[in-house]
Amino acid sequence: MKLIIVDRSKFLTYQRLAEKFSDDLNVRVIWDRRKKQIRTRPVPHFPERRARDRRRLNKSWNGKDYIVINVVEDRSAYERRSRAHI
Repeated sequence: MKLIIVDRSKFLTYQRLAEKFSDDLNVRVIWDRRKKQIRTRPVPHFPERRARDRRRLNKSWNGKDYIVINVVEDRSAYERRSRAHI
């Protein structure tokens, strides 16, 4: 599956990509929802238990309006969810 994250200020790019991939079930086009860092505590909590900030995007925009990310789902997690709905 591919996830296309569009810069929140690029409405026409979002519209174009959403239309182009509307029939493709393996592509999802979404807005970049990040606005600012939510955690604003001036002094970090010790010991730091988070291994990394999950909201930080590892890919850079590099002057583009969007970023494409390949999403790999853990098969065992999919099977557990399927069994839970039976």
